[in-house]
Amino acid sequence: MNHLLINFKRFILVLGDILIMFFTLWLALLLRHGADYSALLWQTHWQIFGLLYLVWLPIYYAFNLYDLRANLFVVPLITNLIKSNLVNTVIAIIYFYLISPNVLLTPKTILAINIFLATILIFCWRRLFISLIRNQVLENNLVFIGWDPLIKEIIKEAPALGYQPKAVFNAHEEIRENYNIHLYNNLENLSEIIKQEKIHLAILAHPLSEKVASELFQTLKLRINFMSLTHFYEKVFQRIPLPIINQGWFLENLSEGNKTLFERIKRLFDIILALSLGLLALPFIPFISFSIALDSKGPIFFSQIRTGRDGKIFKAIKFRTMYKNSEEKGPTWAKENDPRITKIGRFLRNIRIDEIPQLWNIFIGEMSFVGPRPERPEFVSQLEQSIPFYRERLLVKPGLTGWAQINLPYASSIDETLKKLQYDLYYIKNRNFFLDLGIILKTLNTILKGGGR
Repeated sequence: MNHLLINFKRFILVLGDILIMFFTLWLALLLRHGADYSALLWQTHWQIFGLLYLVWLPIYYAFNLYDLRANLFVVPLITNLIKSNLVNTVIAIIYFYLISPNVLLTPKTILAINIFLATILIFCWRRLFISLIRNQVLENNLVFIGWDPLIKEIIKEAPALGYQPKAVFNAHEEIRENYNIHLYNNLENLSEIIKQEKIHLAILAHPLSEKVASELFQTLKLRINFMSLTHFYEKVFQRIPLPIINQGWFLENLSEGNKTLFERIKRLFDIILALSLGLLALPFIPFISFSIALDSKGPIFFSQIRTGRDGKIFKAIKFRTMYKNSEEKGPTWAKENDPRITKIGRFLRNIRIDEIPQLWNIFIGEMSFVGPRPERPEFVSQLEQSIPFYRERLLVKPGLTGWAQINLPYASSIDETLKKLQYDLYYIKNRNFFLDLGIILKTLNTILKGGGR
């Protein structure tokens, strides 16, 4: 993409942010002062806050909010936006209370409303803007050094994410099929292809031999970037390329010893939120129970043995959403439009009300709000025989929702379960407060659309 065009698009983003900042300031003043709002009040505030916004914009830039590619995915966008506004809040506090304490007497309410509304509207503005230019965002041209079957998936899906695969080097004759991409047996034409195709990124499919490394070293002057296939796949698809990782990958990437503080904070969050939501849900439980009893015969609650962290067995509790004796023929995977689900059960699942009793599982520490789906022991035993590293998803507590659940709600086959495991491993590796928050927000969005399980 032409650099002038990229900069123009960034300018549009900046302009939109500025308009949002001043609009939310006006809205904050209106909400705060109501009938006492006046033009003089606006004139006093916009000049003072305008100086603050000039500082906020570079902070947004520092947190990649003007990097078009960084805005493609919801979770990184939410993460960067929240982090930047936390920094901007600190800057505002310093500005108002330390540097210029007499500028405004009590700006904290207006500031809080301003930042809260700006965060929401800037997020919506980014999503709208990216949806309009998604296919034009930094169309990086790629070449692959070496071959792996995973490259076929990248060739097929990467263009929708702004990447354009151009060629595969060091390709062997046996893989010469119609992949709609140039294949080369060696690196002789690499420099020429990089220039002709305006290549930005070279993906390394395998560890480099000394000879290949030496040949690639000569292309440094062409100023292209190099990235391993594993890293590229994870970055673009936000899941782990299970077919090409080994035990060494887990040792290098799953730094569980560094997650101790996060897990403690998460546990505290789980307890507080489970208790709060449980108390809020308490008055509705009689109505839910009556609806279930009226709809079909059977118990109100449904309990099932599930596998938790480190393989520990626990009993998960839910409101019953299926007909009684729906598994007379043995354990069966749930699927989309499952005929075993009752009418009221489908409604409860769509808005996730059926999972209210699992707040107890969270409160006592058997589950968390965010984590891999709690699977049945029968399925765990079956799947770990078919899918490599399946049991490693048990390194963390299962959750009501999770990265795999929001990206691939149903898995009714081995292949779909393998893909869900790729998402689970991505979460286990990258889990943090902001990723959890992004998952929860996306889950709420799904619930509001009526798209729950």
